[in-house]
Amino acid sequence: MNAADNTMFQRTCQICHNDKGNNIIIAREMMLGLRDEFEYLECVNCGCLQLLTIPPDYSRYYPEHYYSYKMTVDYKNNPLKSFFKHKRAVSYLEGRGLLGKFIIRLFGAPISYPWLAKCHARFDFDILDVGCGNGALLCHLRGDGFKSLTGIDPLIEKDIVYSNGVRILKRQLGEMNGSFDLIMLHHSFEHMSDPVDTMRHLYRLLRNDRRLLIRLPLADSYARRHYGIHWVQMDAPRHLFLHTKRSMELLAETTGFEIEDIVYDSTEFQFWGSEHYKNGISLMNPQSQVLLKGGPALKSKEMKEYRKKADELNANHEGDSACFYLYKSLTLHSFSDGAR
Repeated sequence: MNAADNTMFQRTCQICHNDKGNNIIIAREMMLGLRDEFEYLECVNCGCLQLLTIPPDYSRYYPEHYYSYKMTVDYKNNPLKSFFKHKRAVSYLEGRGLLGKFIIRLFGAPISYPWLAKCHARFDFDILDVGCGNGALLCHLRGDGFKSLTGIDPLIEKDIVYSNGVRILKRQLGEMNGSFDLIMLHHSFEHMSDPVDTMRHLYRLLRNDRRLLIRLPLADSYARRHYGIHWVQMDAPRHLFLHTKRSMELLAETTGFEIEDIVYDSTEFQFWGSEHYKNGISLMNPQSQVLLKGGPALKSKEMKEYRKKADELNANHEGDSACFYLYKSLTLHSFSDGAR
C-alpha cells in the first residue's frame, strides 16, 4: 500500500486503532548510510511507531552484506567441545552436574541461557527461531545438546540444512505448519508488516502451556526520547513497527497470550550508535565497524560510562530493548484458528 491508497489508514494506528492526534515523523536510513527519508506514524495512545509506506525497492535495504546473513556459523560437530557445552547447559538449565558448574564458573554462560531458562526449555523441545538469518544461534544451541531446531527467514537465498541437523527454511511465518514447544524472535518482530497477524500465527504454531520469546527495541525508552529521529534503533526503513510496552500488551491481549515477564536488555549501543547517527556517521563507517567488532575500543572510559548508564536504565525499565516472555495457557482461545 502506498501513501495515496488510503489516507485514513495511514493516520490510524494498526495496533490500537487510534486515529486522533497521531504524529508523523521523518527518519533517515543510516545503517547503510543511504540517508533516504521515511515517514513514520507515532500513535499518541499506545506510542507505537509504524512505517507508513514500504519502499518498492525494499531489497535495497537488505543487501548481501546485511549483518544477520554474514555471521559466522559454527555447525561442525566437535565431540569433545559438544560434551563440555552440554554439561554446561545441563548445569545451568537443570541445576545438576559439578563439571558444568565448574565450566560456568571458569568461562561463564552464553547469553542465550537466561532466555532458555525463563522459557523452561528442555533438550527435547521442538524450537523455532523466526527471522533467524543464517541460523547461527540455532547451531550454537545444537552444540549445547538441543536436537530439534528449525529456523525460518524469507530473505535468505535458499533453504539451508546443516550437517548437524539444523534446518533453516526460506519461508514466511504464515507458510509454516506443525507445532513447537518454544518459538523465538530475536529482533525480527519489528521487521514484520502485520504484527497482529504475526502474533496469531505464532499462537497457532505454539503448543499449549508453552512460551514465546520476543526480543525487540522499545520506543518508550530514554534513548528514543533523548535522541528522537537519531535513535539508532529506529533503523528506517527496516524496522516497520517500533513497539512500546503498551502496544505489546495490546497485541498479547488481542491474540490470547499472557505476558509473563519483561526483561530489559539494552546495551551501550543505544548511546554510541545514536551519537554516531546524530553526527551523520553510518554503521558502515569504519568508526562504527571498530565498535561493532568489539575489542579494545569498547574498553574506553566513555564506553564504560555508556554501559553503566544502560544497566541503570534496564533496572528502571527505561532501556531501549527488552525480552518479552509470553505464555500460551492450557485453555484454548478462539484467536488462533478462525477469528481474524
